[in-house]
Amino acid sequence: MTESFVTRLTQQLQAALPARRTYAIAELDRFGLPEAIVTHLRYTVAARLEAALPTLDETWFDVHAPAVREAYQVLCTRLRQHGHIPAEAWPTLLQQSVAQLVAYLTQPIHTLVQHVFGHASAALAPERVIERLQAFVPYAYFREALTLYLREKPTATLERERFRSILQQVDRQFTADFDAQAWVRLLDPLYELASLFPERPAAVPVPLLITFFSEKQQSAFTARLQQLTSQGVQVLSADALHKVLAQAQPAPTTPAMATPEEPMPLWRRFQLQQAHAVVEPPSALPRWMQFYQQPPAAPSTEPTLDAVERAVLGPEGIRNRELFIQALFGGDSASYAQVLQQLYRASTWAEASQIIAQEVFRRYQVNIYSEPAVAFTEAVERRYRNR
Repeated sequence: MTESFVTRLTQQLQAALPARRTYAIAELDRFGLPEAIVTHLRYTVAARLEAALPTLDETWFDVHAPAVREAYQVLCTRLRQHGHIPAEAWPTLLQQSVAQLVAYLTQPIHTLVQHVFGHASAALAPERVIERLQAFVPYAYFREALTLYLREKPTATLERERFRSILQQVDRQFTADFDAQAWVRLLDPLYELASLFPERPAAVPVPLLITFFSEKQQSAFTARLQQLTSQGVQVLSADALHKVLAQAQPAPTTPAMATPEEPMPLWRRFQLQQAHAVVEPPSALPRWMQFYQQPPAAPSTEPTLDAVERAVLGPEGIRNRELFIQALFGGDSASYAQVLQQLYRASTWAEASQIIAQEVFRRYQVNIYSEPAVAFTEAVERRYRNR
């Protein structure tokens, strides 16, 4: 089923972008392809370009002379900027990228191990590992957690099985208390590929979903999907999958804490940091008296979104609404409004920070160090500092 999905998707893309001409690297963004495909194509082509760059013969040239090194670097930079994909290489390159991407979206850990280490067993330098992770955009939590882990626990090399173990730990931490909605959202990139087909609504073959949940060790979901397959169900839309997962959802469990030897996802790090943070109010009252200060009573009528934004985010709330929705909530304005309502009702920064960690950073796989994330967090925190 994976092969037929890849074949059909490749044929769909080749029909839209036929191999009748060369394709410049710079124009890949203009074709309306999913970001995941464009990024993987760029990465693959960049590797081909590096292999095709001219080399200097040390026998005849002083390749270490500053002027020669500078000129060579300028030449290589210009060649990279003007690289293109030959027409005869386009079909194969496109098929390989699609196959790699589908494999990654359904078995990310297995695919990352194969992509980074190949068939070799030798350990790799950490910077080489991180560089190879750039081939894939979705599931950014793997890259973020591994980068953080290697920054805090420097090592000269990283072994294949250690790499696999880290990815598995990160995955367990990240998805430990996912509900049906969170699982479906995690699969958005796969459904985005399926949306390239003409059928509506976009649907993903059930065997691909079984592969995905098998690697996640979600036996309840896998069993239910296998049952559907035996009943003749071949594909599921996002809405249909949500219903299936909601019905088969196992009892929630408390996510295990990462051990000191394991990486911690950024959302979890933020959550734990803020859980112990105390925002000191500017009040001159003695500490014991501050506990008797009650938050303002909630208004009798439901406030408007504008009013909630002003209360939660301050004056810049409305001005940055679109930025926050796109960068932090995946373009989902309804979820943005829902989270603001939760933050509006949060009486302490500790409570608000947990909402941000769970409902924003984790749910939407947000990098907590990005400018929109920092701006949003600081705006919410300012509300409690100003009380």
